[in-house]
Amino acid sequence: MLVSGRVGDVGEGEAGDVERLVGVLRMLANPIRLKMLALIAVKPRHAYELAKALGLSYPLTHMHLRALERAGFVESEVVEEARLKRVYKLKDFRIVISAEELRKLGEKLEGG
Repeated sequence: MLVSGRVGDVGEGEAGDVERLVGVLRMLANPIRLKMLALIAVKPRHAYELAKALGLSYPLTHMHLRALERAGFVESEVVEEARLKRVYKLKDFRIVISAEELRKLGEKLEGG
């Protein structure tokens, strides 16, 4: 399996394997999103906290968090502190790209 967990499982026999893998890799290739994932992996964070840590505007931070949430890398929940805040948590996922998996994908593309 190329991508497993809650990030839109990509496996053998499914249409769109290449497109899904490209989408996942594109999501992770963005340095801002990768930094966000690393910070959220340490502990759940709210958007303002991430914006401040990364020196980003709130709207840009929110845009990236929504993209990560839609892609299945993070999930959010509203918590009540002094006021309501949306906190983002990392979801469990695993990405494996091996020569064997790429060979299998290549064979599927050849029609075999």
